[in-house]
Amino acid sequence: MAEFWVYDIVFLVAFTIFVFWFLRKEKKNISREGIIFLYRTKLGIGAINYVGKKFRKILDKLVFPIIFLGVLLMGVMLWMLGRTLSVYIIHPEITKIIKAPPIAPLIPYFPKIFGMSNFFPPFYFTYFIVSLAIVAIAHEFSHGVFMSRFKIKIKSTGLVFLGPILGAFVEEEKKNFAKKKKVEQMAVLAAGVFANATLALVFYGLYVLFFLSMFVPSGYVFSTYSLSTIPVTAIENPKDVGNFLEIHYQNRSYLMDKKMLDAIKDSNFKEVVVYDDAPAIRAKLESPITRIDNFTIRSVSDLQSVLKKKKPGEEILIYTFDGAREKEHRIVLAEHPQKKGVAFLGVGNFAQKPKGIVQKFFSFFMGFKNPQTYYKPIIDGNFSIFILNFIWWIMVINLLVALFNMLPLGMLDGGRFFYLLVWGVTGSEKAGEWAYKAIGYAIIVTFILMMFYWGVGVF
Repeated sequence: MAEFWVYDIVFLVAFTIFVFWFLRKEKKNISREGIIFLYRTKLGIGAINYVGKKFRKILDKLVFPIIFLGVLLMGVMLWMLGRTLSVYIIHPEITKIIKAPPIAPLIPYFPKIFGMSNFFPPFYFTYFIVSLAIVAIAHEFSHGVFMSRFKIKIKSTGLVFLGPILGAFVEEEKKNFAKKKKVEQMAVLAAGVFANATLALVFYGLYVLFFLSMFVPSGYVFSTYSLSTIPVTAIENPKDVGNFLEIHYQNRSYLMDKKMLDAIKDSNFKEVVVYDDAPAIRAKLESPITRIDNFTIRSVSDLQSVLKKKKPGEEILIYTFDGAREKEHRIVLAEHPQKKGVAFLGVGNFAQKPKGIVQKFFSFFMGFKNPQTYYKPIIDGNFSIFILNFIWWIMVINLLVALFNMLPLGMLDGGRFFYLLVWGVTGSEKAGEWAYKAIGYAIIVTFILMMFYWGVGVF
């Protein structure tokens, strides 16, 4: 049976053909703005007005929470922009790890295109188009509902076409909108991101629920082989052993990556991190470890319990999983370098506490998963993983749209929102206009600098 990406590409081609056919068929109802095509209709206005009138009291109570969230998301996005720029300036080596440009459209297969498959799950066109539909409908419907609540005339709804990429819009009567109170305008502008942020939380809950229901701990994931630190002066006449250099220091043997030797030649480092010459690295063991002999390994504690029963020099069978099948490794355990008589395999993890707001945020929300544990689907692995990744992308894209839309730029909801915010705080419309223009230029300069430092690092 063909892999899913084959069907996905066929779907992409078929969908693109459908879009071009639709644009030709409905050309009387379509207007063009540059490379963007707009299809205007009245579809959905009735539902928008119904919700806007039916739930008036609830919508009124949501006004200030929505505005607060808009301000919060704007602040977070501006902080993230500044933080990203500082990283590219202070740590230009980041481009060796993350080759994707800091400003790039979220397109299907971007993890594959930019070599970021280790950081993100696959991003199929199917994921992209369905996620986009959910995001756009929720975003624009929420704008419309608050327009209806504040009696802002809705001229039309519709679709935005940029090739096979779709968007949606709710078009208001601009003069009517501009006459409304600043608080009402701000609530309308931030209503879309409020809906996206809410959906992000909903799909986060679904993600956690699906994961805990459909996946079980089934192996130990290690992120590194056992490490030690030795003086640079100890590196004398290293022996070539495949991908590594063997070094002897104080009656012990170590292995060092060949690239590391080149890195420290012209440096002032006094010490260097090397691998302990252990069974795991010699056997080129890869994670996750699923079994040792007849013992099932579900976590690091299981591994530790099994190894405690073993002795140095004892031969064991270790089973690992490569994503498709289980592999068998016959390994002779060594003696622990610091604990005499204790069996030693030589695998471990980097024990790092989350630092900064972003790391702590992700650590908190992903706390239901142990990064040292491999989780196996209960039923049909490919299907379960497909659905899990699907939910993940819907969640993430909703969050990204909520953040990006609150950037104070003219073409985004955050542009006029920021202008109204400064006007409201200062009481001066001129101050709002000046601040709006100033921050717009500052953001554009930040984008240019980010791309410049990325380009310097890559090329």
